Amino acid sequence: MEQDNKNLQNKRLLILGSTPNLAGVVQTAQEMGIYVLVTDFKKLEEAPAKQIADEYADISLADIDAVVQYIKDKKVDGVLTGFSDSYLSYYREICEKAGLPCYGDAHTFDIATDKMCFQQACDGSGVTTIPGTNAYTYEEALAFAGKNGYPLMLKPADNAGSRGVIKCESEAELPDAYAYALSYSPSKNVICQKFMACDGIGISYQLIDGKAYLSSICDRVNYYSEEEESYITGDLIYPSKYTDRYVREMDEAVKEMLKKNGFRHGMLSLQSFVDEDGFYMCEMCYRPSGGHHYLLIDDQNGIDSLKLLIEFAVTGSVKDYNADNETPYFPEYCGMTHLIGRPGEVVAVSEGFEELAKREGVIEVVQDIVPGGTIGKGGTTLQVVGTVWFKAPDIETLCQRANSFPKVLRIENAQGKSLIKTRYFTESRAVD
Repeated sequence: MEQDNKNLQNKRLLILGSTPNLAGVVQTAQEMGIYVLVTDFKKLEEAPAKQIADEYADISLADIDAVVQYIKDKKVDGVLTGFSDSYLSYYREICEKAGLPCYGDAHTFDIATDKMCFQQACDGSGVTTIPGTNAYTYEEALAFAGKNGYPLMLKPADNAGSRGVIKCESEAELPDAYAYALSYSPSKNVICQKFMACDGIGISYQLIDGKAYLSSICDRVNYYSEEEESYITGDLIYPSKYTDRYVREMDEAVKEMLKKNGFRHGMLSLQSFVDEDGFYMCEMCYRPSGGHHYLLIDDQNGIDSLKLLIEFAVTGSVKDYNADNETPYFPEYCGMTHLIGRPGEVVAVSEGFEELAKREGVIEVVQDIVPGGTIGKGGTTLQVVGTVWFKAPDIETLCQRANSFPKVLRIENAQGKSLIKTRYFTESRAVD
């Protein structure tokens, strides 16, 4: 769907944050004819979004009043952020104080950023979730394990990017596992859940004026970090082999949950496990996410969810949305693959991304690390050195293309050692 951007010309958008992902938002908004400003506390050389913005400031997002004054001084029409739950509370408060459109509110953002709030919202609407509980103390975690057995998954209630997520196999491992998850929780709240030894899927919805439209369903492939004994998403495959079942068994219940809890605008995605008995929701993302599922939706269905979100930010509404084009049944196979790096290594060479972007079937490439950067902690998204979104006419070709990507890149340390971990993208959704 080609959007008519005449009503957006000369609009002014402030982006909160300056990360590489937000630089993509800046570029998209500029392509729509919008004047883009960026602010946060980062220095220009560390802020890719500032480097391409039409204008920038060095005001911290936490300084709400100063940001609101900047909005007034610069006659900003809208505000937007993404890719980090930690920005959402600032975004909401800034929009409220400046009197500008905000796609969410305190209640919906609480559901999206607090895993137990999400579980309560699901439970109140007949949406099944993973058996779990809050554990503010080790004793509460131990009590849950005593009732539900091992293995368990422990995760901070209020963090993202798989930070602090760890599998616990036994009572002997529980003290260290609990301490690890707790260290990543600002509110000192750990979620203890039954470990789901079954397939996982990702689901996305587009929200237009309070109505939810199912946009995509993918199969999730986890990468397991042996160093940290934790998982991150390694690959995504669209459409999911569970698409028919999800539409039949869960779609209406999830839409009712979203309506009941006041979700009205924007894009959201959910993670769920699935076995022969049903689906088990585990968390929600209510913002543009690192999975960039909107790239594939745009390529396959002609609906650019990011542009819709930008349009809402500067006008308070969305024009010309065609719900008939929204479908999780993509005409082609699509995938996303994370290139996983070796934790703790300093990158000396990071080359080949431009060549990779030109390969057949590649839709988008993001370089997640540059020379001089250090690959982050194992078992978190900071371990990702590059991400590719791509498509193919059949699943076999999709797998072949994915497995060729690491050979195009040179990501090495100062000694010339490759820092990309060997993985295989397969139809069976297997890893390593």
